[in-house]
Order: sequence, then C-alpha cells, then structure tokens
Amino acid sequence: MSKENFTPLEHPIDVMPLMHKAFRAVTGRTEAQAAEATTVEDIAQLNEAFGFWVEQIRYHAAVEDELMTGPLKGDGPVRECVRDNEDEHAVLAGKAGELARFIAMGNSAGVKESVRAAAFTLEEEQHKELEDRFHEVEDALCKVLGDKKVTARTIRHIHSRVMRVRILELDHFENEEAFVCPLVRDEIDEAGQLYIVRRLLIDDSAKDPRWVIDWVHSELDEADQALLEDLEARFQAAVVQPA
Repeated sequence: MSKENFTPLEHPIDVMPLMHKAFRAVTGRTEAQAAEATTVEDIAQLNEAFGFWVEQIRYHAAVEDELMTGPLKGDGPVRECVRDNEDEHAVLAGKAGELARFIAMGNSAGVKESVRAAAFTLEEEQHKELEDRFHEVEDALCKVLGDKKVTARTIRHIHSRVMRVRILELDHFENEEAFVCPLVRDEIDEAGQLYIVRRLLIDDSAKDPRWVIDWVHSELDEADQALLEDLEARFQAAVVQPA
C-alpha cells in the first residue's frame, strides 16, 4: 500500500472491527467444515478448528471484561449496553464451550441430543426419571457406537449448533461496535486505549505472546494488515499504563 494513501486508525479501539473480521473468517470456515463433514477425520479437524475458535473467544472476552467493560460500568441507561456486553461474553463463551464438548462426543453426539430433546418435551414430573434413563442411554451409546463412522444425524446436529453459536457471536460483535466502542472512544484516552489494544493482541502470559496478533494479521487483507501493523508500532512505542 502506498504511504500517500495510508490513513492510520484515529482511535486505537477502532482495531476492534478488524479483530471481529478475523473472528468472522474463522467462524465462517468452521461452519463450512461442519456442513461438509462426512468422515471421522473431518470431525477431528472440525474439533481442532472449533477449539481454536473457543480459545480466541475466551481470551478476547476476558481482556475486554477486565480492561474495557469493567472500567466503563456505571449508572444510567447508556451503561446497560456495557453490562449487556459482559453478559454476552459469558453466554458466548459458555455456548462455545458446550459445542466444543459436543463435537468431541463424535458419532454419538446427534443421537444423544435427540434423546435429550425428547426428555424435555415430557411432563415435568417425568423429567427426573427420564433424565436418569437418559444418562444410561448416553453410557450405552458411548460403548456401542464408538467413532467408526459419522452419520448424517451427527452432522446435522453439529452444524445446527455451530450456526447458533456463530449467530450469537455476530450479534455480539454488532452490539459491541455500535454501543461499547463509542463509549471507549469518548471516555478512555489514547494511552488507555493503546494499553487495552496491546493486551487484546499480545498475550504476555502465553508461550507465544504473539499468537493473537499473528492470527488476526493472517486473516486480513493488505490494507487492514497495514492498519494493524501501524497500530502495533504505536502501542509498542508507547509507555502504556491502564487508564
């Protein structure tokens, strides 16, 4: 990209849509994998891809809750979006974790979900007894089915769950960009924003601290990569402390 045509991000927090773009690329590929899976090997690859998705979401949400939504909490209707944002993080991470465990069940996953769905269509007084029977069925399925083949039922159930988590993630990103990021621009100065962004992109506790920023960079086009590189130079050059 020509330097003459380059315009850096005005506010460091404006990197958030770039990060969300990287997430959408991952979730789009993961959903496609779920839709096209036909073998045990496909499910294993899907499980690995989804595990990376979950890892990214959990890290991203934890840093945001600590450094972004936490300091912005307060009174008044405008702050409801901040509290909602934090709640959405918990729901999204929880659903993603549930799906990762579901995918790991392998071939028995679809059948188990059908049994559970049937359980909760019955009268309430029957639920406890049926739940006990449900666990017995689960144990039997694990022993009998194994993972020697992948059924159409398994693929349908996994794909539908991936789609639900993806929709939840997309809705969350829209809310965050529309309501939370503007508050960050207005109420946290540039040094504070640089600190937040560095923590979002550089994981100092990890064996490879650059695992997040390198992943985001790999998912962006050349123009967005230039924005990210410029922002990294800014936060690496600054002596940043929490706002």
